[in-house]
Amino acid sequence: MSIIARTVHQIRNAWEYLKGSDQTFSLQHRIYHSICIATMLVIFYNIPFSLIVGLYKMTILSTILFLLQLFFYYLSRFKNHLYTSMVIYSVIIHIFFAINFYLSSGIQGTALHSFTISYFLIIAIAKRQHYWYWTLGNLVVVGALIVYEYYHPELIFNRYGSRRSQFIDVASTYTVDLLLIFGGLTYIINNYDREKKIARENEMAMKRLSQEKSKLISMISHDFRTPLRNVQGYLDILKRTDLESNERARLEVELEKSTTETQHLLDNLLSWTTKHLEDGKIELLSVNLTDCLKDQLSNFARAANFKLVNFENKLPKEINVRVNPAMLQLMVRNLMDNALKFTSSGGNITLSAELSADVCQLHIRDSGAGIAEEAQQDIFSLNIKSSFGTEGEKGVGLGLALCKEFADLQGVDMSFQSRVGKGTIFTLAIPMG
Repeated sequence: MSIIARTVHQIRNAWEYLKGSDQTFSLQHRIYHSICIATMLVIFYNIPFSLIVGLYKMTILSTILFLLQLFFYYLSRFKNHLYTSMVIYSVIIHIFFAINFYLSSGIQGTALHSFTISYFLIIAIAKRQHYWYWTLGNLVVVGALIVYEYYHPELIFNRYGSRRSQFIDVASTYTVDLLLIFGGLTYIINNYDREKKIARENEMAMKRLSQEKSKLISMISHDFRTPLRNVQGYLDILKRTDLESNERARLEVELEKSTTETQHLLDNLLSWTTKHLEDGKIELLSVNLTDCLKDQLSNFARAANFKLVNFENKLPKEINVRVNPAMLQLMVRNLMDNALKFTSSGGNITLSAELSADVCQLHIRDSGAGIAEEAQQDIFSLNIKSSFGTEGEKGVGLGLALCKEFADLQGVDMSFQSRVGKGTIFTLAIPMG
């Protein structure tokens, strides 16, 4: 980085600190802080200028005003008393400019320019309901000063020793005022546009979240009924009917399957809710992939064996990845359950891994029904319609959406390939650690 670029970067960082961050301070706070800084710079410029041209009284007044302005800035920036600081600042600045009007040649000097710029800066930060108060106050003060000079011109002190010094003062004051108005308006407009953009994005996010919530509630209210009714029905049959051992065993298997599906639904729902409540804050750890997934794969092997689906685990023993273990376990369990759901008896499911550079490519391959092309674009959203598996297994369509969200949070790239009737491959590109 060049010296100029480094200097610009340091100035920008200093400015951001002085005016306050967007996360900590409102737009009005930041505008006021910017105005305070700009005002202090103008006053700081005026102190040596007044001293050079022999205006010693103005030098003293400017120094006092500079110190007051510094206090007002401190009061708002570090004590968070914006309106108290702003009101005192506005009153004192009017008093100062009124004295300046008397000491600086009245309407022949630059005091009226100062009143104009101060009015602009005050209106930029004042509450809307106070606009008329400040407008009338400014008009009354300026009007009174003009009338006072009209009837008592002999009491106005002529500060200029020559026509040249008057032209320099008026020209420099006008230039500074113009730059302040330009800078102030540009800053306000840019921040307004940015605030509007942020508000629009927040509104869109809220609408999207509301739609997701409505969709989720609708799916859950519908899909919870089936397994719960099945459980109720099985228990009623077991209670009322004297079943033979083989028939009882079949119902017990069905009952276990129904409760397992309901448990998975609850796990997904809890994880989805927790993720949104935690606002995306997760902890990534370096873990052994095989050890992390040991329990999930053991449970899945039993489920695959029960459905007569061949499951092959080809994971290498020594692979360390950087993930959130609980999230990865839930993702793999959902993807494996999905593969089993749509794979018929006699089919195959394979879990394997490839190592490339800093990434572990985890593949979950099945020989199941595949995903229809028209459904693939919504596969990771709540818009996907839930469907029944090869043996009537039911889900709400939440699992893949949750997997995608968890993948993004961990920096894991999640993708898939699928052909109808040929099967599906889901791939997780996991950073190694």
